[in-house]
Amino acid sequence: MDNKKFTQIRRYLGKTQNQLAQLLCVSPKAIQSFEQGWRKIPASAERQLLMLLSLAKGRDENVRPCWEIMNCSSDWRDKCIIWEYKVGRYCWFFSGTYCQGSRHKSWATKMELCWQCEVFHQAFPPIIGD
Repeated sequence: MDNKKFTQIRRYLGKTQNQLAQLLCVSPKAIQSFEQGWRKIPASAERQLLMLLSLAKGRDENVRPCWEIMNCSSDWRDKCIIWEYKVGRYCWFFSGTYCQGSRHKSWATKMELCWQCEVFHQAFPPIIGD
């Protein structure tokens, strides 16, 4: 996540830098540093911010599970934690998912795909749109 998206989401949530700092368990200076691009946004902060955004948007019953949208084969589904727990609308939240034919071991590599993914964009339109 880049600093502009971070700021955009904070503003959408209607939170000050201080309020968001409390929610993410970081200092207000850290939030300022993330937004200015002085510090890299840690995976834990990005993950929590996206979950807050998801909760703020509410549950959309029209969002299909990721395995349907991505047309995952049964072999792929059987290897994926998202299928096992039937949380297809939150595939972006978990590391170690089996997505696009492979397991992504780090948050960074997974999120590179998520920011381009139809499932992710259905979960967060138009907030995350470019």
